[in-house]
Amino acid sequence: MSTKTINNRINSSAKVSGKTATPSDEKKERVKFYNIYKKSPFSKASTTVILVLGIIVFGGIAAFTTYIVSSHVSELRASADEYAYLRGLAGDIEHTYDSDGVIQLSALDNEMRAINPDYVCWIRINGTNIDYPVVRGQNNDQYLHTTFQGEDNKAGAIFMDYRNVGEHLPHIIIYGHNLQQGGMFTDLRRFLNSTFLSEYNTITLIVNGHEVEFEIFSARRTDINDPAYNLDLASQRNFGRFANKVEAPIRASQILTLSTCVSEGNDDARIIIQAWR
Repeated sequence: MSTKTINNRINSSAKVSGKTATPSDEKKERVKFYNIYKKSPFSKASTTVILVLGIIVFGGIAAFTTYIVSSHVSELRASADEYAYLRGLAGDIEHTYDSDGVIQLSALDNEMRAINPDYVCWIRINGTNIDYPVVRGQNNDQYLHTTFQGEDNKAGAIFMDYRNVGEHLPHIIIYGHNLQQGGMFTDLRRFLNSTFLSEYNTITLIVNGHEVEFEIFSARRTDINDPAYNLDLASQRNFGRFANKVEAPIRASQILTLSTCVSEGNDDARIIIQAWR
């Protein structure tokens, strides 16, 4: 309580009694009001309780935030370990040769399909950390947060568009997450640098026991409305129009599109790399 408030109350009390307030009266009144303050709900003890409760609430929020961050980091570590294991398997298989000295890449397909029947191919890009098995689910959500081995994980898997079904696919789309901590399709953003692109301009798919090489012709920031996401290419004429739209080389008979999100908070923004053969 302020000195002004106490003085006003002393003077008011004096006026009621008809007396003039003396220093002694003022002192007594101050002691009286101080004792009242000590007993009020806003006493020192109550203030301490409020302070403690505030610390507990703040501590709870901090602990919850730490838990969320820790869980996210733990998930990413588990994802990295899983794919490192799969790369190890692939590496062992790729050093297996038949009697004619030919690498038995079909063994890679068999091994991966034994782990996950949704396996369709392996993707590898020199100069990057992109070296993964590729799956195709029943829809494009299935592997967003599920790893190759079926574990729930925000890193998900590298997956082919579920509409890419058939013997000859004129246009293949493969998706993967762009993670701030790296991994999956994060390295696609490196191709936005023209110097990097000129040095590493090929993408390799291992499909049905064969290595298939694509040459990159475009790397760009775009959005979900980009014509690169068109898969309605039933006729050669449609493919020709599509290839012209995305400015593919005129000799292209097949186009590969790699797609990842952009980590600036725009849900519709994308980075895509397109290659041909």
